[in-house]
Amino acid sequence: MSKPFETVFVTMKPPRYGDLGVVEEGHYRTIDDVVSLVDINGVQRLDRKGKPIQHKLEPGEDARKVAYKLTKDHIPHRSGDFNRKILYPNVGKF
Repeated sequence: MSKPFETVFVTMKPPRYGDLGVVEEGHYRTIDDVVSLVDINGVQRLDRKGKPIQHKLEPGEDARKVAYKLTKDHIPHRSGDFNRKILYPNVGKF
């Protein structure tokens, strides 16, 4: 039996100077040319207003790319940037 959804991995913050960065996992399904984000159980994800997170595919659009963008736009960045550790590159002695 196959999964009821597909998975995309989205780089929310790239690795840099020893920081591993942040990657989010998004799940989606495509039914009748509509890409919908779902949770790990296959249940439809909703935005802050309670509406389904979905997109009707236009001719030539790729479902995986649309799911990537929906995930990036609708999943909050968990680590936050304000209180993050500042990583300085080692530039040697002056």
